[in-house]
Amino acid sequence: MLTSREIQIVNKLLEAEKTLRTKDLSTELNVSTRTIKSDLEQVRKWFIEHGIEFCSQPNKGYWIECSESGRLRLYKTLMEMEGKSLYPDQKIRIEKILYLFFSRNVYITSAQIADYLQVSRNTVISDLKYLEDYIKPWTIDLDRRPRIGYKLIGEEIHIRLLFEQIIQESLSNYDLYKIISTIKSGGADEINIGFTPEIQAKFEVIIKYIRHALKDEGLQTVSHAEIVSIFMRQIIFLVRMECKFTIGSYRLLKVNQDNSSLSSKFILKVMANICEEFDFPLLEDEFLYVHRNFLLEDKELNLLTITEEMIRYISEKEGIPYDKDTRLFNNLLTHLSLRFEKNKTYVTEVNPFNNEIKRNNASLFLSIKEACEVLLGKNTMVIQDSFLSFIALHFLVSHENSLDKKPKVKALYVCSTGRGVARLIKNRVEREIGEINITRYCSVMEVDEISKNEDIDLIVSIFPIKSSIPVIVVEPVPTEENILAIRERVNELSRNKVVEGDETIETDVDHSLNLDYEMVSQEIIVKGFEVSNEIFTLLAEKMTEERKKGLYVHLFLMVHRYYFHKQYDQFIHQTKEHHDEKLLSKINTILHRHSIFINETELNALLPYFQ
Repeated sequence: MLTSREIQIVNKLLEAEKTLRTKDLSTELNVSTRTIKSDLEQVRKWFIEHGIEFCSQPNKGYWIECSESGRLRLYKTLMEMEGKSLYPDQKIRIEKILYLFFSRNVYITSAQIADYLQVSRNTVISDLKYLEDYIKPWTIDLDRRPRIGYKLIGEEIHIRLLFEQIIQESLSNYDLYKIISTIKSGGADEINIGFTPEIQAKFEVIIKYIRHALKDEGLQTVSHAEIVSIFMRQIIFLVRMECKFTIGSYRLLKVNQDNSSLSSKFILKVMANICEEFDFPLLEDEFLYVHRNFLLEDKELNLLTITEEMIRYISEKEGIPYDKDTRLFNNLLTHLSLRFEKNKTYVTEVNPFNNEIKRNNASLFLSIKEACEVLLGKNTMVIQDSFLSFIALHFLVSHENSLDKKPKVKALYVCSTGRGVARLIKNRVEREIGEINITRYCSVMEVDEISKNEDIDLIVSIFPIKSSIPVIVVEPVPTEENILAIRERVNELSRNKVVEGDETIETDVDHSLNLDYEMVSQEIIVKGFEVSNEIFTLLAEKMTEERKKGLYVHLFLMVHRYYFHKQYDQFIHQTKEHHDEKLLSKINTILHRHSIFINETELNALLPYFQ
């Protein structure tokens, strides 16, 4: 069985379009070349066991000879192994030890831990010393009592935040895929994340009740990202409640379904079933914890001011005029609203860019951390690396957006949940490859539907999937080999792609750049007037004059954004429970009649004017 680092090397060999050198692997994995050579011997044996030819040559590197179907088979085997090695490194052992502490309310001896991990007591003692430093950022202590054992001591909210962080890091992309597919399809496949037996039993109960809740027609539109996030918090809630640890007061939840959002109804239905089965009271603070606004402690934050101050602070620290980018302000404000605003469920996501951002953008990461500590005050308990990394993504996107793109090949990016890091992937790939445009992001469960309904030339995926459309499999953080593979396929598709005549504004952009600015302005103004006039004539008869004025300005700016490929970001979370689908369809029909094809986020932004 492979170690976690050897699994990484196998993965890189499967994805590589050229040979891999020992020196490059050493640098990327931050170990010595001697360690890499030792790992490669185990990797060689693994490939031979699976009937694959492992090749090497001095001054050239390492590679494998394998068919495409063979690679897909090995991908599946590899992803099932990921994070579940029989020879766990210290990081995996620390995770398992913490799971033991989370799921017990008594002291645990080093002998019990050693027996559980099947390692020596000396190894456990060494791991516990490391663990003690690891948990300090969460203001949690490891209490030691001679001849009694060890136990975590700290505020319950801090322990739960640490628990959530460990679960995030434990879940591989394959685990996320299995969870969502099992919930959605109703399959009965066993999912073993590596939890303790106590936690694994809760895992299966929660899967059952989430699946049951999604059978309700009114709750079927809950997003995959929300399901994963709520799923993790439900596990934590159930495990800690059974250990007799509550997060706040013992006040019972007063249920008011009429005023509840879609996510609130979904959470309530799952929690009610769990509490009934385990004979727990449905406490208000426990519900707020799962809903994620418990961290506000009933205190409102002025997010407009915080967003402005954060951008100003980071602009000054980094010497980059981020404060001139209005789109950065809008996107960052939306992101912070998802975490902090009342009546919204913040979606916690696994961020594969954590280590890369901290390593390659250390100054920016530190500036963001300082800004958050200054601006969020006592809410700094929510400042985890994943949160800071997602904030950093917005600033990196802003910095990269100054580059002009002229894409020709339309690509679909497939990740775990279809959200989060996809925006940076888009900017990075488009910066490296001028002939590509990543037009959509989606989860693996949505690929078939989007492929059928939209014009897609290429699929870039972190999963090995089958499709009639060409597929390039990449790592969550695309490597140079991944970029090279995408570029080669894009060049191939570009050579074979026939440029069709289309009268839409979007396909005229390249030509319009050569036009006189006066002509460009005239075209935008005329198109904006045509669209506005028809929408007002057919749909805005009862609208107040004040709203009409606002809608006029919005429509003209919308056309302007569309013309210059600056539409609102599609990855911004949208709550859909109150959307008027008939009105959206009518607006879309009018826009299509005028060759305007806006994304879902732009379309939803029009709805408030009609309410």
